[in-house]
Amino acid sequence: MLPFGLGGKSLEKMLKKAGIKMYEIADAKRVIIETEEERIVIEQPKVIEIEVPGSAKAYQVIAQDVRVEKIEREGASVIEISDEDVKIVAEETGCSEEVARKALEETKGDIAEAILKLQESGC
Repeated sequence: MLPFGLGGKSLEKMLKKAGIKMYEIADAKRVIIETEEERIVIEQPKVIEIEVPGSAKAYQVIAQDVRVEKIEREGASVIEISDEDVKIVAEETGCSEEVARKALEETKGDIAEAILKLQESGC
């Protein structure tokens, strides 16, 4: 039940009187939101389109399957390497944390790939 005792039918009637139309986009497969630094990907969302007279359309997205991807720009690295990841790679390979961090940056944060790379090439 919605706030103020409004159930689905009561709310639907109130919105209709105000001229607001709501539609579910039943076949929505994915919603993608991009910022300068990341891409938020929502798979199998429930999407409601809301039309308000004299206004732009609005969309409500309800998500369960969400992933956030970092966006790499040419000439700039936006991959964040945690100190914990650096310590793991350094401990597993016996390399310094500086070398471990560089390997993680080169492998775009992939811990396993960084370890293998350092084990093959040495510190």
